This record gives sequence, C-alpha cells and structure tokens, in this order.
Amino acid sequence: MSEPFDGGAPARLREQAEQLAAEQRQPAPPLSNEELMRQMHELQVSQIELEMQNAALAELEQLKNEFESSRDRYAQLYEQAPVSYFSLAREGVITRANEAACGLLRRDKDRLLGRRFEQFIAAQAQGGFRRFLDAVFASGARQVLEAQLFEGEAGRAGGMVRIEANYDADSATARMLVTDLGDEHVRESALRRAFVILDTIREGVLVTDGGNRIISVNPAFTAITGYQAEEAIGRDPSFLGGGTHLPQFYEAMWRSLHQAGSWYGELVNRRKNGERFVESLSITPMRAPDGAISHFVGVFSDITERKLAEAALRELHRELDQRVIDRTAELVRANQHLQLEVQQRERAQEALRDAERFFHATIDSLTDRVLVLDQAGRLVHANQACLAFVGQIPRPLQYLEFCETDPRWQRSAGRELAAGIRAVIAGNADAFALEYEFATRAGPRWSQARVSRFLGEGPLRVVVAQTDITERMLMDGALRQSHAQLRQLALHLETAKEDERKRISRDIHDELGQNLLALRIDISMLSARTESSHPRLHRRVGAVLSNVDTTIKSVRGIMNELRPMALDLGLQAAIEWQVGDFRKRSGVACRLLIRDEALFAAIASQVEIVLFRIVQEALSNVMRHAQASQVEIELSSDACAVYLAISDNGVGITPLQQRKKQCFGLIGIAERVTALGGQFEVGVPPSGAGCRLALQIPLQGRSGRAPDTEIAVG
Repeated sequence: MSEPFDGGAPARLREQAEQLAAEQRQPAPPLSNEELMRQMHELQVSQIELEMQNAALAELEQLKNEFESSRDRYAQLYEQAPVSYFSLAREGVITRANEAACGLLRRDKDRLLGRRFEQFIAAQAQGGFRRFLDAVFASGARQVLEAQLFEGEAGRAGGMVRIEANYDADSATARMLVTDLGDEHVRESALRRAFVILDTIREGVLVTDGGNRIISVNPAFTAITGYQAEEAIGRDPSFLGGGTHLPQFYEAMWRSLHQAGSWYGELVNRRKNGERFVESLSITPMRAPDGAISHFVGVFSDITERKLAEAALRELHRELDQRVIDRTAELVRANQHLQLEVQQRERAQEALRDAERFFHATIDSLTDRVLVLDQAGRLVHANQACLAFVGQIPRPLQYLEFCETDPRWQRSAGRELAAGIRAVIAGNADAFALEYEFATRAGPRWSQARVSRFLGEGPLRVVVAQTDITERMLMDGALRQSHAQLRQLALHLETAKEDERKRISRDIHDELGQNLLALRIDISMLSARTESSHPRLHRRVGAVLSNVDTTIKSVRGIMNELRPMALDLGLQAAIEWQVGDFRKRSGVACRLLIRDEALFAAIASQVEIVLFRIVQEALSNVMRHAQASQVEIELSSDACAVYLAISDNGVGITPLQQRKKQCFGLIGIAERVTALGGQFEVGVPPSGAGCRLALQIPLQGRSGRAPDTEIAVG
C-alpha cells in the first residue's frame, strides 16, 4: 500500500484497487508484531477517514437535494405566477418566460425563447422600446413603459401592455413584468389613468386576490417598504408584519372587513432592512358581479415621523405644564424677594449720604487719577493722585478748556479727549477710552483715560479715570521689537531649512540616485544573461530588480517631498506639478487659474519658495481634513503685490478650529506671509460652503500691470 491513489476517473480508481488487491494476495514475508500493530493502526485510521468522507458526501447530497427542491419550488412559482414574466439579454433576446407570458403573446415557449421581444411590439413603438431597454441596462434603475403589441392574426390589432423592468446584476439580464391593459378604449384610458395615479401618489398601494396574495404594488410601496414589486407579488401581506402584532389584532381586522366592508387603523410593520415603521392602513374589499370578494385593495402611508412628533408634542405639553407650575412658584418667590428689596432700598437711601462722603475718601486713596466733572465739563472733584501728577489745580477749572489749550498734551490728545467727554455728556456714547502721552516735570508719561457716566440719582456727573501705562507701553514696544526679531529669525530658519532641503535633495539625487541607477543597470544585465540559462536565478534577479525600482521610486518621492525638482523650472512649473500630484493622490478635482502669466518674472526666489510651500500645505490640509470634491487655486498680481487664493467646497473651518493649539499649518502659513510683510486671512468662498485661504505679498520693483490673461490647468 505504498502507492498513492489517483484523483482521476472512477475507471482509474478501479484499476488501482484491482492492482492493490492482487498485491495483497501475493505471499508476504512474515512481519514482526510491531509492524503488524502499525499496519492495523493505519487500517483503522483509513477506515475512520472513509467514514468521515462518506458522512461529508451524505451531507453534500442532502444540501444538493434541498437546493434542487428549493429551485423546483421557485421554478413552479415562477411558471404558474398569474402575471407575465420575461428575462431579456442585453440585445433584447428572450432568455426566459413563464406560462402567463406565453399566453400573453399566444406563443409556445419554444417559439418565444431565443427571439427578440421587439418582434412582438407594434412597429411604431419599437423605437421607444429599444430606448427603454437601453435605459434599463445603462442605469440599472426601474423603468416603466406602455406599448402596443404587434397586430395579431386575422388583422386583429394588438392590445396595450404596461412593461415594468429592472436590471438583474447576477444574471446580467433585464427582468420584465408585463401587464395586459386590454383592447377596449375605455378600459385602456381608465387603466392608464389608474397606473399614472398609482405611480405618482405618495401612499403605498397593494392589491391582493381573493386568497390574499399580492398581485400588484405601486412605486410608493417599494419606496416605503424597500421591497421591489417582484419580491412582493405572490406573497401574503403578513410577511411585512414580522410578528409585531398579536393574532387577535389580525382576527379583529378580518371581522371588520367582512362585517363592515372596510377596515382602517394603524399598525407597525418592518421594512426590508429590518427597520420598524408605523403605517396608517385602509383596506377595502372589491367584489365580483356575483357579490363574492375578488380582491382587496390596501392603501397605506408612513406616519412614523407624525407619531414621533405627536409623542414629542405630548412631552412638550407635559414640560410646559410643569414650567407653568415652576414659573408660578418663581413669581411667588420673586414677589417676596421684591418686598425685601423695597425694604433694603429704604435702608440704602439712609446710607447714600454716608456713601457719598465715603466715595470722596475712597477715590482720594486710589493710585489712579480720578476726576469728576459736571454737565458743563467743570471739575467737581479730583483725587490726590491727580493733583500730584499735574500740580495744583485752580478752582473752578473748566476741564474741557484745559484739555484743548494746555500744551503738555502730545499729538492733539487733549482735544481728542475733550471731544470724547462731550460725546459722553451728550449721551451719544456710553463710554470713551483713549491712550495719550502727557509731558510732566519727570518726563513724558503715557496714560489711559476712561470716561463714563456716574449712574446715580441727582445731577449728571462724568467720571474720568486715568491710569499710568508708561511701563506697559515700554513693554509693548519691547514686545513688538521681540516679535519682529522672532519673525526675522523664523524667516531665516525657513530659508535655512529650504537650503538644507535643497542640499539634501541634490545629495540624494547625485549620490544615492546614481548608485541606484548603476545598481539597476548591473541587475538588468544580470537578468538578461540569466533569462535562458538560469530560470530560477532569473526570477530572483527579477524580484531584486523590482525592489530596486521600488527603491528608486521611493527615493524620487523623498526628493520631491524635500524639494521638488520642478522648483528649478520656476514657480509655475512647480505649482502645476504639485496640483497634478495632489489630483493623482487624492482623486479630488483641482483647478489652477493663473491671471497675468508675466507675474512670475517679478516674483523673487524667496517669495516663490513661500508661495509653493503655502500651496503645498493648503492642499495637504484639504486632502486630510476638508472632505472636498473640488479645489481652485487662483494666482494673480498687480503693480504692488502678488495675490494667492485657495478655495475648496469641503466642510470648512470654524474660528474655534483656527484657534486650536495643534493648527500649526495655518500658523505656519500666517508666519511666512507676515515675515514677508504680507496679509493672510481665512474665509468662506462666494458659494457659501467650504474654506478660502487668501493672501497677498508685496512685490518690489514691479511697475505697471500687464493685461489680464487666464491660464486654466485642470
């Protein structure tokens, strides 16, 4: 038993079995006990394997029988269905038809299969049917057509039929449901109107026969339940329920139908995807001339949203009632609180006179300079800090006149302060603030004046509070100088980083690129030499050559990430390369608009690098965050500046997102633009959706503006 069995035909297996049996009948040398035990063990294992294979074969046979039985039941339902079913290949040839279809066309099945369905359509309607069939295969969506059949025998005109078709992707055929609309003019018009109404109304309609089997549904039925017409026709409508109601519910429904002649109510059904929905259903039986029920017509609509709204409305009424109760209690408490406030106000009037004296004492103790003016702008009170700042103040002093005439006010600050005080006195402004410089014996000092009305009873009073901000102004100047230095340092770092990227990119290109190219040439020569003499080695060499190609591609990608070679060809070529690379990697439509192509001649190399990096960073942000389908980059200039705008139709960016600490991309763009003396802003495109980055960088040495020309890339 040392030879393995073949996996060939049964005849071959039979020959091998006969050969093995003959070998076993030959006298064998005596075997030891150990060999006998081993062979017995192998026989037992083989027997178990055969039993397992027999069990598997029996299970497969059972599955095959069940499949064939299910297929036979489906075929029987298909053949005996009361409606006409056809299956058409793409060229319009009938590949399948049931008995009702044969009866409709008055042909045996063997005379239908293989023939074009178009042959049974009247000549004047064949063109429309071809367009209808092309639309089914092109869109895959459900299509409806009414057409007249070809004239029958003995000169009888063919009747009108209604064809509903959809595309079956599994069999690559168009499945058609054909309904006979009859020959009589009145019936034809009535049926057409009925079908138009059923196809356009928003309520779902299903029609069942006397045995409660669905024979017709409208498109709204499919839209609400998710079941196509061919999935519902022939089934009992109870398949929509999914066990959501008790049997007593349906028993009461049938009693009402037979006793009252109709039934109306609400019930919960399931869509095809398993989702539950609430429907308002009206069922009306249709009777034959002999009085027997021949059909049932059910009209229903999805009222899930209305039921949810009613529940929400009930909850809202409950909340409103509770709010009324709570508000009433709050008003009672507020009334009690108001009475307490009245008592407190009476006590406050008693303390007001003491508070006025306390006020003067308090402002005298403040380090800020405080002045109180009357309605005419005359000084009513000045604290000690104010007297120490300007010296002795004569009484009465017209403070507005002092502001407008005293020469110690620098850069007309006194007149500006006087105008602000007059606006507050006249009620044109509630408050006024001003930072000004004032000359004193100790040197010029900076102050901040805040003018406001004194909110109290009695004559109008205006309070002018002045705070010494000299130290703050000195610190602000130092801070601005520090910011300028930081921007210069950032610009220097960016320049150094670009130079380093350029150097590394060129080193990689000159050293690693050449080495890889030489290595690829050697491997290619080795591959050519081993192609016929060493196939196995040739395959290994091919794999190594593929790895070298991948490495060369990766090196090119690294060089492009560090510094694209297109930058050496100019800013226009670099941006066009970046747009093409972005479109290829992201699949997002990207359009580049260049207005006045001559602008590239006026852009310095440093500005070119900044513009390219801004475009690179913006496109990277679009690909990672924007979820956009379209991007537009516009580059233009005038005599003073170059302008760049990058717009997308994505989700946009909120001001809160712009202030995130991790928003380094926008921060880097803003710093680059500011370092070159430009302006940068983030907004929304004119379309109202998405994000728009706009910036301008001043140009030097540009005179005049060339006529506008537009170059569109993409």
